[in-house]
Amino acid sequence: MPFGRLRDLFSTLRFRLLVWVTGVVFLMVVVTMVTVRIVVQRTTSAEFSLLLTDEANTVQVAVEENYPQDKAQLHQTLQKQAEALSRREWFREWFSELDTTDGQLIWSTHNVPAKLNTPLPSKRSAEPMDVGDYRVIIRRVAAHDGATLIMRCGCSRKPVEEDLQLVDRIMLWTGLVTLLLAPLGGYALAGRATRPIAKLISTAASLQPSKLDERLPIRGTGDELDQLSATINGMLDRIASYIERNRDFVANAAHELRSPLAAIRSTVEVALNRQRTPEEYATLLGDVVEECSRLAGLVSQLLLLAEGDAGRLIAGNQSVRLDKIVLESLDMFEGVAEAAGISIRGGDLPVVTVPGDEAHLRQVVRNLIDNAIKFTPSGQVQVSLGIAADRRRAWLRVRDSGIGIAADDLPRIFERFYRADKARTRESRPGGHGLGLAICQSIVTALGGEIAVASQVGRGSTFTVWLPVVPETIVSEAPATV
Repeated sequence: MPFGRLRDLFSTLRFRLLVWVTGVVFLMVVVTMVTVRIVVQRTTSAEFSLLLTDEANTVQVAVEENYPQDKAQLHQTLQKQAEALSRREWFREWFSELDTTDGQLIWSTHNVPAKLNTPLPSKRSAEPMDVGDYRVIIRRVAAHDGATLIMRCGCSRKPVEEDLQLVDRIMLWTGLVTLLLAPLGGYALAGRATRPIAKLISTAASLQPSKLDERLPIRGTGDELDQLSATINGMLDRIASYIERNRDFVANAAHELRSPLAAIRSTVEVALNRQRTPEEYATLLGDVVEECSRLAGLVSQLLLLAEGDAGRLIAGNQSVRLDKIVLESLDMFEGVAEAAGISIRGGDLPVVTVPGDEAHLRQVVRNLIDNAIKFTPSGQVQVSLGIAADRRRAWLRVRDSGIGIAADDLPRIFERFYRADKARTRESRPGGHGLGLAICQSIVTALGGEIAVASQVGRGSTFTVWLPVVPETIVSEAPATV
């Protein structure tokens, strides 16, 4: 069990943030300390060499000014310099020595190292050099009498090394403290960073389908977490809208199914309440058959919409001559339109091949023509078909001169069971359930097309369907003509 808890802890985002923050902070501290160490070492060494060079220049000037005419003054100057330098931290082990070229000692401090093992410089002036634990300057100095003297000045590097070691110890302790505090700070920062995420998870886990108004909090910071919350809230809005539509769909479907079932039940009860003649039974059974047909049609429409929601209306490799479907539909509705006093026109129909199932496309065309005739008390219905200029899409347009659709109803005209008259009464013609346009939209969308409507009250409506064209649309067949 403890190992399982540790494994769960190690897999959390907070732990990973802790590791990342600690690693980044520690790496930055190490790089910074190494850089500072190198800069301090070089700066200290350069400063030490510069100070040593200045003191060596002082010795050289004193020799050039006082030797050999005033040796006492030279010794006094060099002794004062040595005493003054012995009180300084870096030069407490200062030494200087003055010899002739043949090795005769002229002057020296008491602490000159026994063996410096340094070659004589070839030039009059030489840069500081490290010899063992000492930094030394060896120069040839020209005296007033023309003699050449050898000047050796230097100092132990231990004070400088001790300062650098102090810097190393400070950096080491700084690194250890950083290594200790970085995880603590990283843990706190990771907790602060993941706290909004934990709140999002808690809120999301408590969301219930029955409470579709709950949303994740927006803190107003505008950061990625707020963007994540806004994105999830948008998804919740879409889910809530989808659930609400499905609830309405189920309720409306139950209402529509209940009406024919109630009619069938009442008809059967009437038939059973007393003995009747064969003619009466035949009439009642005819009513039952009619209601069963209406019920079967509604169920077929509901199944078609369910297939559209499940994405099973895609036609695969099938292709259909849309112009022939339009021509057949115009022929079928010609008698209905004539009986209603409506003129229905089609004109020349170009050859158009579109992907899709023939039965589904026939249902789209007939639903649109049926609606146009149904809502046109008098006037005409015009059906036209064409191909877009880019020859990639075809359009089908059904225009009527009927009662039109109010502007408030247009956004909802493709909703299931929606009727623009806001009434749940049946149409004067049988079979109207408010599903025709929803089925059209579902089929057209599944085929990769679009359907749109434009309407003005009292002037009629125009429904336009756009569908992709099969590349073999341009064929040698003659177009269909009404």
